[in-house]
Amino acid sequence: MQLFKLEKYLLTFVFLATIIFTTCDYAASLESWKKIKEFGYPLMTYQVWTVDKYLLGLERIPHSKHRNESIGKPVLLLHGLYLSSAIFTISNSSLSFVLSDAGFDVWLFNARGVGLSRKLSIYKKPGLQPKMNSISWDFSFHEMGVYDMTTAIDFILKSTGYSKLDMVGYSLGTTMSLACLSDRPEYNSKINKLVLMAPTSRLKSSGMPLKIVKQYSKIVNIFLDRFNFFPYTNDPDTTYRLIRRMCTNQRAFKYCRQFIDFAQGIILPINNDTILDIVSEFPQPMSSKTLKHMLQLLTSGRFNHYDYGPYGNMLHYHTKTAPDYDLSRITAPIYVIYSKNDTLVHPLDVKWLINQLPNIKDVHYIEKIPFGHLSFSLSPMMKEVVNMYITNKLLDNNL
Repeated sequence: MQLFKLEKYLLTFVFLATIIFTTCDYAASLESWKKIKEFGYPLMTYQVWTVDKYLLGLERIPHSKHRNESIGKPVLLLHGLYLSSAIFTISNSSLSFVLSDAGFDVWLFNARGVGLSRKLSIYKKPGLQPKMNSISWDFSFHEMGVYDMTTAIDFILKSTGYSKLDMVGYSLGTTMSLACLSDRPEYNSKINKLVLMAPTSRLKSSGMPLKIVKQYSKIVNIFLDRFNFFPYTNDPDTTYRLIRRMCTNQRAFKYCRQFIDFAQGIILPINNDTILDIVSEFPQPMSSKTLKHMLQLLTSGRFNHYDYGPYGNMLHYHTKTAPDYDLSRITAPIYVIYSKNDTLVHPLDVKWLINQLPNIKDVHYIEKIPFGHLSFSLSPMMKEVVNMYITNKLLDNNL
């Protein structure tokens, strides 16, 4: 049965690829700045270098379009795997706009190689072809946490004059946070409140489609060894425009829809425009090392540093096995949101994580509403189910 499902989706991808490469028309792809402007919010953008010489792009919504121009407390939003900051700007119910309307100074993070960070690094001059190998892809979510996230935090605090900020991680954004705050525990004092939404740590109990990935992990690993990043395309933006154009075709649209449903494990009640937006943003290029690190978590059932093998581990960690992240060092106040129907981040793994963290302030478990992994950023109910919960917790000074 699993093999049949795998073949079905492989055929779907072949069908999509055939249309993509025979399509010559273009359509606009999803970008954070376009959505922020479209919904009438103020926008500021920044670029900042990490200590290991990666260029990051940050978007900022300093205040709501409904309020005066006074700037509130800063909050940093961290995107998920294969995503960029655009995932927080898809609709007027998206988290960035809900927090802005509540009076927050909203900062949108783009990890190295994705979203605005990729454009700053790859497109050196307007009109030139992108050079995807102009940066090193030798990094995992570990570097995104200990370098990218810390750089963003320090830059925001220096820019705003605050000594602490709030932070919301989604999926891989939570993984970055956990890696950073356990290995760089001094940054716990810079976090006022940390919200972990669909938190990804160990992946011991994951369901579909990760079960298929785990079953064919050796083949997947060999495939990842062949590329520096995935999906491997030298011009991602053109590809996204082509995909969006392709998905406007009535015959192809159902396959685009199936792709999103398969990615999160349940059928998501979203409108056609949202589907077109997400397929023109997803998947963002991701380093193969990040994917291999996630694959290690999936096959080992642990939440550990990158495994370089016995010899490499001795060089990096002075031990033959890659050490687990010490979650007991994460002292920032934490709020956890997870869902019963999330097949990528299983409730059993989230419960394990909760038991490891020493400063859990509240847990919001979505049990009675069908809510998959992408529902946190795409569901028509996301504002009522998760975004208002986050907003209220961040606003409550008594917590």
